[in-house]
Amino acid sequence: MAKVTTTSLIAGLSGKVCQHDNTYFVTNRQTGQVHTAKICHPRNDEPSEAQVAVRERFVRRSQNTSAWIKSNGPSNLHPKGTEIYQKAMTAFRAQRKIGSFFGFIASRIQDDGSVTIGNMTSGSNGGDMG
Repeated sequence: MAKVTTTSLIAGLSGKVCQHDNTYFVTNRQTGQVHTAKICHPRNDEPSEAQVAVRERFVRRSQNTSAWIKSNGPSNLHPKGTEIYQKAMTAFRAQRKIGSFFGFIASRIQDDGSVTIGNMTSGSNGGDMG
């Protein structure tokens, strides 16, 4: 199979090109691979209660992840971020499965906002707990 090198225009695409298009683009930022998917039969009905619950859980997880990164990331007090932030960044760079640091933290954050990396856990307030 031939190797294809994408142009920066294609590699920079993420999501839908326009609202009427059913083709989605996603680029793995670490490997540079571009993947596409097309929805053949889009749904037009209202989401079920289970789908609404999953969406609400996703919103909470995204908000907790943003708050955790903001409280543990680089600041005047910690120019390189907190100790657990640095460990999380090291663990993120060592893996190839998840393409963004946000997604990496989101996959490890609990409902209470705590994140566990190795044997360290950071609480929802951002402080190291041990």
